Amino acid sequence: MVNSNGQITRSQGDPTPLAGGRASALRQEARTATGAAGGTHTGALAARRLDPRVSIVILILINAAAFAPRLVIGQIAMVALSASVAVWCGRGATALRWCMAYAAVMVAGYAFLLIPNGIAASFATMVVTVRCVFCVGMFASTMIATTRVGELACALQRAHLPRHGIIALCIALRFFPTMAGEFRAVAEAMRVRGMAITPKSVVSQPVRVMENLLVPVMSRLSIVADELSNAAIVRGMDSSRPRTSYYDLSLRAADVTFLVLFAAVAAVLILSRAGVIA
Repeated sequence: MVNSNGQITRSQGDPTPLAGGRASALRQEARTATGAAGGTHTGALAARRLDPRVSIVILILINAAAFAPRLVIGQIAMVALSASVAVWCGRGATALRWCMAYAAVMVAGYAFLLIPNGIAASFATMVVTVRCVFCVGMFASTMIATTRVGELACALQRAHLPRHGIIALCIALRFFPTMAGEFRAVAEAMRVRGMAITPKSVVSQPVRVMENLLVPVMSRLSIVADELSNAAIVRGMDSSRPRTSYYDLSLRAADVTFLVLFAAVAAVLILSRAGVIA
């Protein structure tokens, strides 16, 4: 404990002061506890994230420019911007995985083009389609992971969207991460029971793997959907009265910067698809 002279003592019955690094550590703990009791915020800062309104506009721009395969460099720029947003939001490892996946898709697409037969051409078409919509999933994953449901509801209300549409989008924002968690939980349970999902098991027993995976997941997701709907009703999402919001949204410099960059790349891709840019 800390006595009136600022010394750290062992206990109330032993006034012998502690010396050295141990005393400094305990004194620092005492200051931290005092600051916490006085209301000083010592926790880490919240993760940075884009304004939900900006995220929605960027997502619309990415969808509008998705199928413009004439300028591959434009698609690469869109992937780079999406990765930059993820890194800025503190999701660097996720951004790296997405970039590696995009590189694999690009390599697979060009590899299938080198094989002169119809089957390879079909696979190449599928790969090109995946490459076109890749940025949609990449940016949407960052948006879902970093956007609070309350902030999204506030942004949609300010945009004067229909109330039922706002409810559906907010529930969807919570549902997809929950769905991913349920898949991971079922896969872990299968591994514990000796039915791990491996490439060998998928190839040798695909029906059994899908049955063991999908049946419990679908059963659990139906329960989760009901729970999310009940939670939305309890919070008054279906009320016709005007709603207030805890969050006060405001655009920042990073929001405007990313919006301008995405808009510029999307404009180039759209003009390329229209034939204005060769």
